[in-house]
Amino acid sequence: MTAEQTFNRETLENLIQSSAKVISKYQQPSGAYPASPNFQVYNYCWLRDGSFTADAMSRAGHLESAEAFFSWCSDIINSRRESILAGSNLDARYTYDGRESNENWETFQLDGYGTLLWAMKQHENRHGRDVGKYQDAAGLVQHYLATKWQEPSIDWWEERKGRHAASLACVYAGLSSYGHPEASSVHDAIDLLGERTDASLLACETLGAVEADLFAPTSAKIEQTLVGQDGGVFRYREDTYYGGGEWPLLAGFLGWHYVRTGRISEAQNKLKWIQDQTQANGWIPEQVQSIMLHPESYHEWVLKWGKPANPLLWSQAMMITLASELLDNLE
Repeated sequence: MTAEQTFNRETLENLIQSSAKVISKYQQPSGAYPASPNFQVYNYCWLRDGSFTADAMSRAGHLESAEAFFSWCSDIINSRRESILAGSNLDARYTYDGRESNENWETFQLDGYGTLLWAMKQHENRHGRDVGKYQDAAGLVQHYLATKWQEPSIDWWEERKGRHAASLACVYAGLSSYGHPEASSVHDAIDLLGERTDASLLACETLGAVEADLFAPTSAKIEQTLVGQDGGVFRYREDTYYGGGEWPLLAGFLGWHYVRTGRISEAQNKLKWIQDQTQANGWIPEQVQSIMLHPESYHEWVLKWGKPANPLLWSQAMMITLASELLDNLE
């Protein structure tokens, strides 16, 4: 059976709701989305992961879930108003009750605040919802990003400090969603030529920060060097984290890119690959180790932190995102 025959409307809707069920189960009473509820190191809510998850739940029709997350974020941001206006840095992740972590962990990361603005505006536009209750927080985030975006921050993978294209794409998506004038400067600063081949760069196109034709050389490099023989997607070639396996969420981003560029059959193949990694209970892990770039490093991570994160709610979210993009393409 081909992917085209498999992913009809009913199948896509079932995949969306199955993944949404997992997210709903683990969303906290506060509104926070755990990065991974069963992986102690990830028992926090990252604004980036959470914002993509909220957007996915909005796509899936779970409006209250998305808005509970937006409210949780707004409370965190509004409570730090004076610090923001004084020029302090905000954290990338918080405990479920909205506190900073006391762990020794790099926390200055701008992508989550950009994706938060983007997700809130997507939700408003998608459902015609009144998001006035988030207005103060959205204004503070715009101020924060407009004054901080030029500062070096940690990348998506929390490994390198600098001005990274994927992070800038998130900042641009957020500021441009609200028509902020600084968005154009952020857009002009995105430099794909100066970046290593990294699957996080797919956000530059999917979030609308880089036009598809200009992104084509980068997407070609990603396809040539980061797509496994079974169709999964690696982060980058030097990745040794848990052996450097394939990430379902990145297959979701590549599939999303394919939908946006009219490569529907290839997008469906990426969704099929994610579906194949989904366990019987609906869980989708952070990464799978059927193919690893550096298998010799896998066991050292297991000894350090235990088995890889499973489920990862961002993986669940990207299943929804890709399935919903394909569902929209049917209409």
